[in-house]
Amino acid sequence: MAAAQALETTPLFPKPDHESFDGCDDSQAEDPRLPLYRFLEAKTPAGRRYEHFTIFLISISVVTFILSSLFLPEYNDSPIAEKCGGFCDAIFFGNYDDNALAWLGIGATSVVEMFVVAIFSVDYGLRFYTADLLDPKYSGLVGRLRFVPSFFSLVDLASTVPFYVDSFLLPNTDLAASTFLRMFRLLRMLKVEGRLDLAIMMVDDVFVETRGILGTALFVGATVWCVLSTFYYIAERQNLSMIYCGSSQRCQDIDTSLCEIDQWGIVDCSAAGCKSDAGVEECYNLYRSIVTSSYWTLINLFGEFPLFDQHSAWGKVVGTVTCVFAAAVFALPVGIFATGFEDQISKRRKLRTSIDGDLIESHHKPGEAPELIGDEPTSASHAKFEIINNHMIVICALAFALDTV
Repeated sequence: MAAAQALETTPLFPKPDHESFDGCDDSQAEDPRLPLYRFLEAKTPAGRRYEHFTIFLISISVVTFILSSLFLPEYNDSPIAEKCGGFCDAIFFGNYDDNALAWLGIGATSVVEMFVVAIFSVDYGLRFYTADLLDPKYSGLVGRLRFVPSFFSLVDLASTVPFYVDSFLLPNTDLAASTFLRMFRLLRMLKVEGRLDLAIMMVDDVFVETRGILGTALFVGATVWCVLSTFYYIAERQNLSMIYCGSSQRCQDIDTSLCEIDQWGIVDCSAAGCKSDAGVEECYNLYRSIVTSSYWTLINLFGEFPLFDQHSAWGKVVGTVTCVFAAAVFALPVGIFATGFEDQISKRRKLRTSIDGDLIESHHKPGEAPELIGDEPTSASHAKFEIINNHMIVICALAFALDTV
């Protein structure tokens, strides 16, 4: 009974004990950088206040970036676009390089952006300095270089480096994409109290444990995609309603029912007033090959049918079959992930309760996958033969598809 109650009340993502765990081993206990590391990782009262301050900065930065689009007359024709003058723009948004901060000569920027970038730049420098306390593999010069491409390091760089590029390397250019990178600062909030970090780790664990069956589901989905593309090609390759002439200005409004399609899929719309010049095909059938059919088939598998009124009778039959298979194919990974999450949640609950002594240890070893009924060991030669056989099947299917191009 006690174990059952523990299962209901024990949180899946417990709040980390900042006071009892600092991520460092005994050899690092005397390191003079340890207080700085614990401060940056929010393992002290001051560090937690700093963490909340950075969350506030991230929120302000993202909100000002979103609201800045309201004060651009070239994109917003409402009266509010004229309400923010040069001083307002210099404080909050940084839309124009001739605002009140033009004397700096670093292009369009704002006080909010400069302050946020300054704080995060110092923060990244200090985290780079104490990286080896986070993980010993980051020790030394090579270790620091290994730290740079880590996930949260890239998040910090993506949200600060573009400011320096725009301001000092390319001050007279307008790189909208680099401005958009500010949105990556939201990812820093994944580290809040470690809860979201644990949730992301659970997603990673689910993916690792189900990668085998997910690969099988991906193969099934790709096979269904190729087969349906082939059926669409057979059903629609001679369908005059599927002829597209939008690439030519003079042939956009022709009557495609007057066009002709030869046995190779080449479209001739001379009778409709669109004669090809110098061998250039002005019009073509959207399903003239399996490769081109695969694009429209993929759209259908996602539930969209933009050409439904142009399909032939057999094309509509294939479309109906596509609807059925689309539901089945997309349900496979959803069910796999749902089962994986259920297993991970169950394991974490058992682990949590076992620490308290309320649950008997499972008969499965940690990390050991249960033996599946019907699994039989296969020899190395048999496994190699299956791999070669699968490769030959894929090559033959691709050769057949490319042959229709």
